[in-house]
Amino acid sequence: MVTGIDVSHWQDDKSTPQKMDFKKAAANGAKFVFIKVSERGSIDRDFEYNWDAAREAGLLRGGYHFLRWDLTGLVQARIFSELLRDDPGELPPVADFEAPRLGSRYPSNALLEQFLVEVETKLDRKPMIYSSPGYWNIHGRNKITKNFDQKWAYYPLWVAHYVKNFQLGESKPYDMQPWTGMGKTWTFWQYTAVGDGLAYGAESKGIDLNLFNGTEKELNDFAYGTPPIDPTPAPPQPMDIRGLKKSVNKVINIWAKEQ
Repeated sequence: MVTGIDVSHWQDDKSTPQKMDFKKAAANGAKFVFIKVSERGSIDRDFEYNWDAAREAGLLRGGYHFLRWDLTGLVQARIFSELLRDDPGELPPVADFEAPRLGSRYPSNALLEQFLVEVETKLDRKPMIYSSPGYWNIHGRNKITKNFDQKWAYYPLWVAHYVKNFQLGESKPYDMQPWTGMGKTWTFWQYTAVGDGLAYGAESKGIDLNLFNGTEKELNDFAYGTPPIDPTPAPPQPMDIRGLKKSVNKVINIWAKEQ
């Protein structure tokens, strides 16, 4: 098992000048981080900093999008993919599937499939599904058959299941279908939301902690089969966040004209 974290702007106290300290996270044993990129049609306000700072700290990065039900999966996928186009990270892009169906345009989980297919097309990388057993039991089922379609097992699973009195090597998340039924299992497990945020470089007291289901070598192989990132790489080129916002707005405008 390999330890990692996931972060968004919620780990940053915007009243202070400092932000997430990824070097501290790495020093405390984190090997990977999933970073919030976007939600619906907006960019996470700390994405630019988090994405570059995590790379500088030598962490394997994966970006995630928080799916909302009131905007088409296709548009959300294009916005997310546009933001990761030039630097997609080392780990798979993620569909964060956990929001309530407020303002839903969809009678089923077609939103999720639409997002996943478009992201894979745009980024040429199989994305991953993030969800909890309780949420998936409701929203992951086929609305007609009430079963779990086998198609979902094509995608790696990042399961969110918090366990009291967690014991490394002994505690396990709930099995989720259709992965278990097809002889597969989880790839990442978010096992708590109340990790020691300060110890991992966050300004928030709590932080999400995750495990990779394998060894560090297997994690590196999973990350495009590349070796661990050099902990002291050359500084990356500054992210053109203004340009990215213009690209996102362009995608939204094109969608609006098509409606």
